[in-house]
Amino acid sequence: MTDKRDDFVVRLSGVELGNHKYSMVCDKAFFELNGMSEIENGNINVQIDMEKSAKMLELHFHFHGNVTVVCDRCLDFLTIVLDFTDFLVVNFVSQIDESFVNDENIWQIHEKAYELDLTHFLYEAIELALPTQLIHPDDENGNPTCNPEMLKKLAELAPKEEEQNTEPDPRWNALKQLRIEN
Repeated sequence: MTDKRDDFVVRLSGVELGNHKYSMVCDKAFFELNGMSEIENGNINVQIDMEKSAKMLELHFHFHGNVTVVCDRCLDFLTIVLDFTDFLVVNFVSQIDESFVNDENIWQIHEKAYELDLTHFLYEAIELALPTQLIHPDDENGNPTCNPEMLKKLAELAPKEEEQNTEPDPRWNALKQLRIEN
């Protein structure tokens, strides 16, 4: 049985200079590789155009598919459609510069490397493409489409207007005493 991570490794040795195309699918098993993923399931097709030259690789990615996450408001499952592009530049170097920190889109690998593991890059690209708030969208009338039972419970537990404290927290008063000088 092969490691699922092997599906996201591009072989470099023996690959001629020029343009090459690859296709990968990020599914439930892919998201399970990272135990901390907020993505419960997914099916993202990734098309990769790779231009290999003597000193570098240019990879252009097109992601298309959907992922299933938990709604931040009602905790039901929510499907989010993703369709986006990204890129990665990989420089071949004779000696890895320890002071160089791989950027999200610029990497260094040894010129004799025989493969490139894209697992981390793909995972981060998908995670960063997710909206900041993972909630069900409102319907055409502006009403939330979240689980109605959960919305009812949230309304019951919401602080009432008279319960809300309009007085500033007294701990902030100490900051008023500070004086900033240039």
